[in-house]
Formats: sequence, structure tokens, C-alpha cells
Amino acid sequence: MVLTVAGCQGSESATGSTEHSTRTPTVSTPDLPAPLSFARLKQAAPDLQSMPVGWKVGATELRGRDYPKSAPCRANVCAGMTSHVELQYDNADSTGNVYIELTSYDATQSARSGYEKRRKSYASQQDRAISMPTVGNISMARTGFSEVSGQPFVSIVMRVGTVVAAMAYTHEQKANPQDMLALARLQAERIQQVQRGGRVTASLAGHKI
Repeated sequence: MVLTVAGCQGSESATGSTEHSTRTPTVSTPDLPAPLSFARLKQAAPDLQSMPVGWKVGATELRGRDYPKSAPCRANVCAGMTSHVELQYDNADSTGNVYIELTSYDATQSARSGYEKRRKSYASQQDRAISMPTVGNISMARTGFSEVSGQPFVSIVMRVGTVVAAMAYTHEQKANPQDMLALARLQAERIQQVQRGGRVTASLAGHKI
């Protein structure tokens, strides 16, 4: 079964580790320089109504915060960040879940640096890179086994304009990369809709994963 999100298409997999990948997108993703506050970043996160049939709020309910310029961490660990959101959804039969982490930056260059840092930190040495169509402006997908549950997962880190998203889809038996791709495309499209200032309509409602 093919899962689609309106207005969101993939391109060739990013095989490089930096923004200077030689990939050639089939559809160009606008590189929108739109920093988001916590209130706006929350809108970009999928709500329950936009998730696939039967999915429900998981162990991590939506939470996050703004990072004002006066925040002490802006000098180091949260340099360039404007806001952060994280949440988790469980699938219909509670055999799998997706964890979503969104971080907005004050400029495109800050987001590029943030993407590189998150890409490197969101994997262990045991994980392996896998081929997946590019989502957003640049992305990297990996697969491995959860250090906590031992279950297989597929993860993706992507940059969509000034937002860096890290997502991991974990399943008791087999984490399907196509399911992760559908969820990542949903997330990327919602980010872009918020960055454009329009209604957030991207949804996988009616689909099954």
C-alpha cells in the first residue's frame, strides 16, 4: 500500500553527510527562512486528527519550550535555537510508535549546523544508513535496534528550512521504512505549511500504518 501526503514528494536519497550533497531533487523543497516560536512549532507537529487510523498519544505527550535570546544555553548547547517540541504516538494495536522531535532555529545557517549535530548524535555506531527518498531540504535515514527495548527501528533526521526534525519509528517485529517515509513526509509538509503562514492541513487520516 502506498501512503501519500498531499503536496509532499521525495527525491533521491542524500548519500552525503553535509548540506553540499550532490543529490538532484525531483521536486525542489523551498528553503524557507522562517524561525518558529513554540506556539507555531506546536502547530507543525502532527495532531491526533492528522495521524493514521487508530493511532493514539503515546508515552510522551506534546511538550516543549521557547528559547529566548536571553536563555543562558543560547551561548552553547542551544545556540541558534528558537523553540523545541517533542511528542510520541503509538500505533493502533500498540505494537509500534513514532517519536518526533522538532527544533526551530533563528536562521537557515543555524539550522544547517543544527542538522549536522543532530544527524551525528541521533545514531549509535551499531546503526546503519539506509537509502530513502530525501525529505525536506536534506535528510538521512538509519535503521537499527533500540538500546532501551531492543526492538527494530527506522529513524530519519531532516532539515526543513529553519526546522530540524528527528523521528524514530519503532516496531515490535519490523519497522517498515515506507511507514517511516510516510510519517516523515507528513511532518515535513506540516512544517512548511506553518512556515508559509497558511492552514496546516497535511494529514494521514484515513490511512493505515
